Amino acid sequence: MELTRSFEVDGVTLAWDAWGDGPALVLCHGFSGSSHDFALQVDALAAARRVVTLDHRGHGRSTKVGRTDGFSIGRLAADLVALLDAEVGEPVDLLGHSMGGRIALEVVLARPDLVRSLILMDTSAWSFESVDVERAALVRAFLPELDPADGLPDTTDPNNPEEPLIAAATPAEWQARKAEEAEGFDPYALKALGMELLLGDAISVRDRLPEITCPVTVIAGEHDHPFVDQAADLSTEVADGRVVIIPGAYHSPQLTQPDLWRAAVEEHLALLSAASPRLR
Repeated sequence: MELTRSFEVDGVTLAWDAWGDGPALVLCHGFSGSSHDFALQVDALAAARRVVTLDHRGHGRSTKVGRTDGFSIGRLAADLVALLDAEVGEPVDLLGHSMGGRIALEVVLARPDLVRSLILMDTSAWSFESVDVERAALVRAFLPELDPADGLPDTTDPNNPEEPLIAAATPAEWQARKAEEAEGFDPYALKALGMELLLGDAISVRDRLPEITCPVTVIAGEHDHPFVDQAADLSTEVADGRVVIIPGAYHSPQLTQPDLWRAAVEEHLALLSAASPRLR
């Protein structure tokens, strides 16, 4: 999957693309990732709808801004709003993964007219901080001292139990492209977005969740803490929510349990179409 289109906004160029026809499903990737995180699912999803993916600024094939004041959750949400307004032009089904879920929340709260429904995947409306006390302390010590001018630090975790699952479930070509794009992640995005996302509850919009009236499905991997711990509350604090837990999964079930993940996405879209047959 290659992104062949570009969109200019706020001094940056976003790489994006679309496949298929019908109501638009927008896939919004997470922190340090890219649209490539969904590449293995696009063809199947696009069989019955238009699927739109993008690389956020600082990620994937989009502009590396090279300064910390060029990044915030609000800026990335504004980028997405501009893209939806200019290139899609109709309410979308918006799926946000991890940081992408927090961006999706920002979008629907600012512009509910742009969002027909939400899928919030392994994400939070109030805290991304690790439930592991030692790990959280390491992050709190690391990020404030990080100097992005020194380049991208090694943030791989050899003890991450999801990594061997991803390696076993994905093709070598996909893994090579993933590694290439990871090396291109803007270190200034790592600093700025990491500080905003990972240090406590500064980005909380929990008190605004009742404002979200469109249908919402919350998807979380069974072992993906803290997000699986928050999933039930996240689904009940919006006006029209449901939750799906993917057994055996961690943070990226679209990679490790692709059939179960896609079934959850398709079920959300099928329920939406059943409720509003004219939207099929």
